This record gives sequence, structure tokens and C-alpha cells, in this order.
Amino acid sequence: MKLQTPTVTIKKFQDMSLSSALLRALEKMKISKPTPVQTQALPIGISGGDLIAIAETGSGKTLAFALAILTLLEKSAEKRALILAPSREMAQQIHKVLVELCAETPMTMLLVIGGIPSARQISGLKKNPRIIVGTPGRLNDHLLTNKLLLQNVEIVVIDEADRMLDMGFAPQLKNINSTMRGARQTLMFSASFGGQVETIAQMFMHDKAFMVRTEQAESPVEGLKQKVLLIDRLQKDDRLLDELNATEGGVIIFAGNQHSCERLGNYLKEYGYKVDFIHGGLSQGNRNRVVREFRSAQLRIMVTTDLLARGLDVPHVDHVISFDLPYQAEDFLHRIGRTARAGRSGHAITFVTDADTRMYDQLKPYLKGAVEVKVDKDFKFQVRPVKPAHHARGERVDKYKSKASAKSAGGTSKANAVKGGKPLSNFESKFKSKPTSKSVSRAQNPRSKTSGLQSKYSK
Repeated sequence: MKLQTPTVTIKKFQDMSLSSALLRALEKMKISKPTPVQTQALPIGISGGDLIAIAETGSGKTLAFALAILTLLEKSAEKRALILAPSREMAQQIHKVLVELCAETPMTMLLVIGGIPSARQISGLKKNPRIIVGTPGRLNDHLLTNKLLLQNVEIVVIDEADRMLDMGFAPQLKNINSTMRGARQTLMFSASFGGQVETIAQMFMHDKAFMVRTEQAESPVEGLKQKVLLIDRLQKDDRLLDELNATEGGVIIFAGNQHSCERLGNYLKEYGYKVDFIHGGLSQGNRNRVVREFRSAQLRIMVTTDLLARGLDVPHVDHVISFDLPYQAEDFLHRIGRTARAGRSGHAITFVTDADTRMYDQLKPYLKGAVEVKVDKDFKFQVRPVKPAHHARGERVDKYKSKASAKSAGGTSKANAVKGGKPLSNFESKFKSKPTSKSVSRAQNPRSKTSGLQSKYSK
């Protein structure tokens, strides 16, 4: 598909055709100046063009598409909008921003995610809310019983598009796309651009879409200070306590899996920290409670998996600690993007063990300027053994031919029978039959495996 570069940027909210109600809402939210992605994306969104926006975490992508949607819906009473996010927490974050912006407007909206009773959502969807915010999975569940669910939806937003296919939402996205009818506008926002984003773009967008990319796209934000701890695996728990004692403000700790997440959470509770853990295996009620308590500073520390690597915006997060490295390098960029947001400063601490060689190499583009600290004085990365080169085809053919020839050779008497230059054992010689005039050698037997090898490699 052909992507166009926009030529217009607007650097003041007052010049973006926003309503007075939206301008007052921004004032209450203490937002006075648009970010770079907003200056580029908002003019295109409000004008009705398809858009792919690539910007770093914490750059204001949510506000960019929220303001564009609300402006378009205010101009047309029949239009509706659909916003898709890859996780429940991200959908909740988007819904929260929309509620703040619509404080003075009669705009109706509905959150459609798992963990909320379906009956309540079905009732809300029957009222045709102007804005639906949800996850692809739960939305598809409702489409099975209500094919007209997306009637009059003319604006589609896909947030964190690069994560959608990673989480296996391709079938749901295809079904959503096939359900919608008529002309529509699509806005896609992501922290990185690759084949997966392009796949979704080709599914939802027109041939000529606009693409904006901020200077800091696919890079850590400027106000972030990073430290890498090269450490022995057995030292990690104690060092985590040292780092937490030296920090102030909110802390998010990322673990590699649900088991590690729970273990760390319970470990820190034993030392008296105000901490709790959250991962995808918990009920929605528990997940909501932990996020709510962390936002309100009832909890100082939240231990989580990459479930919350994206979309979570909590102003008082000063430190992000990667206790375990992620499985994908892109997730690390989102992890460290939970701090130093909207021009604030922040710190990221990354634990690296000798077994993390491969992933650490992949993370280095995101660790420019990071300070390396050797906690373990004898630290050395594990050297991975070099795999031997594969034999050429000719060598393999010779190998199999020689084996086949050896097997097809006639047997000998027990006295002088040899195998690999050594006398055969009693067990082997017992079953080693002597050739007779009527016997058929393995090489001549059409059912013989050896014969198959000969014929296969002699062609």
C-alpha cells in the first residue's frame, strides 16, 4: 500500500477546530500544549483521512485519536466509532481518557471487555452507544449474536496495532472487518512499524493512507535514565531489596511469567513493602483492584508481567525494574515507557544474568547511554556452542551409500565375523545368518530399508 507523508502540522489546540467543551476539558486535565504526534496526527484525523501513527510510549497517542474521534462525532449525529485495544487494561485506560474529555458533552460510550458480565454489555450495546471501546475477543463474542452491532460505525481506531497479531487476534480482526459495511476512516497507532502493522493496515485501510512518525519513535524517551545490573541469578532477590530501598515514588517490577510475578510479590510483602501483583491469570476484579490501588498510591510497588507493559499511564511511576528480561525486545521498549512519560523524568533498572546473552544483545538498541554495573565481579556471559556446519549433499549421499553397502555385504562365520573391525558378540553372531544360495540379500530385497536408501541416493 502507498503511504503519504502529511505536510500540515498544527501546534496549538486552539487552531485544531476543537469544540469549546473539549478545550475546557483539556484545561481541566492540565494539558495546554500538543505533543509532536498530536500536532501531526490530529489534523489528518479531523479531516477524515486514514492514518498510521508511529510514536514512542508516553507521547500522547491516546489523546491524539480521542480528540479526533470526538470532534468528528460532534459534527455528525449519526456517526459511531469503534476503538480496539489488545488488552483489558489498555481498553480501560482509553475509556478513562474519553470519560474525562466528555465531561461536558452528552456523548455515550461503552466498555466491552472480558471480566464484565455479558448481560450488562448486551443491554448497553442495544442502546447503540456512539463510541465502543473494547478488545477484539469480547467484541467478536457479541457479534456472534448481534450482526448489526457495528451498524453506522464509520471510524475505527486500532491502538497498539503491533501487539494485536502477537496476541493472536488476526481471526477476530478479520471478522470485525468483514462485519462492517460502507465507507469508514481507520486510525492506527503503534510504537513500532513492521510487517504486522502493515498486515492490519492492508486489512482495514484504503490504498492511500497517511503515515506520521515522531523523531523519537521506536526509541526510549529522552528523560529516561537507565542502569543495567550484570548479576548472578542467585543474587537477584537481595539486590532487588537494595534497589527498592534506594528509590522513592512508584515502582513497577516486571517478571517473566505468572509464577515469578507471584513469587516476587509475596517475597516483597514479607519485607513489609506496600506491594501487590497482577497478571493475566487473576480475575478481572482483582486486576482492577490492584491497578486502582496503585494509581491512588495505596500501593507503592506493583509486580506484573508484560500484561501491563503497554497502555498503563500512572504519573507517579518513577522507576521501572525489569527483574526478568522479556521474551520480545519490543516489549522492553514498552516496559521502560511506563516511566518518564509526558516530559517527566524516570529511571529504568534492568537485571541481566549470564544466561540472558541472546536477549540482551537484542535489547542494546534500547539501552543507549545505560550505565552497566557488574554486581557479580566474575560475571561472564555464557558462550553458546557453535553448531557444526551441515554436510554437503554429496557427503550425505556417500555416507548413506557406504552404510548400505556395508549392510548388503554377506555374513561370515562366527569365528571370523567382524563388526567395525571387532569380533561380533555372542548375541550378535547368534542372529547373524549365513548367506545361502537361496537367500536374498538386503540390497536385493525390494522391501528392505537399505535398498530404499540405495535407490534414493543413486538417482
